[in-house]
Amino acid sequence: MRKLLALIFILMNVFLITGCSNQANLNSKIQSLENENTELRSKIAQVNTLSIAYQSYEDKQRFVPKASQITALPIQDLKILRPIEANTVIQVLDAAQCQDQQLWLYVAVPVHDTPINSKGWMPESETVKLSKDNIKLIQGDVFLKEGTPIYEVEQFNEIKSVASTNLTHDVRGRINQRQETFAYLDSPGGWYFWVEEKYLIFPKVD
Repeated sequence: MRKLLALIFILMNVFLITGCSNQANLNSKIQSLENENTELRSKIAQVNTLSIAYQSYEDKQRFVPKASQITALPIQDLKILRPIEANTVIQVLDAAQCQDQQLWLYVAVPVHDTPINSKGWMPESETVKLSKDNIKLIQGDVFLKEGTPIYEVEQFNEIKSVASTNLTHDVRGRINQRQETFAYLDSPGGWYFWVEEKYLIFPKVD
């Protein structure tokens, strides 16, 4: 009888602990959903009250030194349309002052896969003026002229074992890595190759 009572006592404790644990998990999920709902309401309110004061802007291109992103509207923490990799030159299409008193740029981002979501808004503060000091830091986009010799191999140490081929048209791309005097480019269409850095053409400083 004592064993039976002890077993019943243990089972009651297990059910009690499990019930408390499940309730705690449920409360945590409810709180998380409430927080998410509050955040969504805040973003909707920002969209509904959005005021964009467009203005002229001198620079037609800017340098993005650190990884960033573009959004559909000039609102902080809005859904990201597309990330921007570090050391990228973006084209400035427009500029505007918004209710957060921050200057935003409407920009075009270089893409190599699909042009979907290639334009959007980003804070000007996440860009810097393109200058002679940062021109050589650019990774994307850089350009190559028709006729430039390239090496279509994956590993740098394979270059000496293959013959170069010449580009049949002008090409743009992003520098993925550098080895000695060569750069490894990622071009539209998933085309990768090595090229001597002396052939690279960087965007011109305004």
